[in-house]
Amino acid sequence: MGHTEWHQKCDSEDGMRIRAGQDIVMCGYIGLKGTVYAANNCRERLLKTLPPDFIDRAAGLVKHIEHFIQAEDVIGYGATAVHFVEEGGIFAELWRMAQAYDTGLTVDLKKIPVRQETIELCEVYDVNPYQLLSGGCAMVMTDNSLSLIRHLEQDGINASVIGSITDSNDRIILNGEGVRYVNRPEPDDIYKFMKQ
Repeated sequence: MGHTEWHQKCDSEDGMRIRAGQDIVMCGYIGLKGTVYAANNCRERLLKTLPPDFIDRAAGLVKHIEHFIQAEDVIGYGATAVHFVEEGGIFAELWRMAQAYDTGLTVDLKKIPVRQETIELCEVYDVNPYQLLSGGCAMVMTDNSLSLIRHLEQDGINASVIGSITDSNDRIILNGEGVRYVNRPEPDDIYKFMKQ
C-alpha cells in the first residue's frame, strides 16, 4: 500500500478525522535514512572523529527502516491519520501535516526519538537531525495512544507520544523553557552530507 493510500485509508476509516486533543505518536526514529547514507558514503571523513564500530553500527540502522509498520498495524488502534517522515525531516513533516488538516499542534522536542548514532554523525557535519531524511519513521494521530504504543512495541517498533493536536492556529515546538514555531520546510540537511 502506497503512502497516499495509507493516509486515505486511515482518514476514511469509520469517518474519523484528526481533531484537537489527539496524541501524536512517533513510530521509529528520526533521521535514520540520512544516518545510514552518511555511514555508507562518508566513512573516510567520519573515521577522523568516530571509531569504525560506531560507524558500522550506524550503517546497521537500516534494519529499522526495512522493518516498519503497515497500515493494518495502526488501523483498529484508534489511528485517524498517518504521516511518514521523509524529506526535510520531522520539522518539515509537522508543517505538512498541520497544513493538510489546517490544525494546530504542540510537540515536545525532547520527546522526539533520535538515535545516538544519528546525533554524533550529524555533529561531524553540522547537520540538524530534525531536518534530516527520515525513512522508516511515521507520525500517527490517535485517540488511543497507550494501546497503539503497546501494540507496536510488541512488534519491536519504538513508539512514543511526542505531542498533541490543538484547536489553535499555533504550531509549537517546546524545548525546555524555549518555544519555536513550525515553519515552512527548509532543504533537507542530507545535502550537507552529499556536498562534503
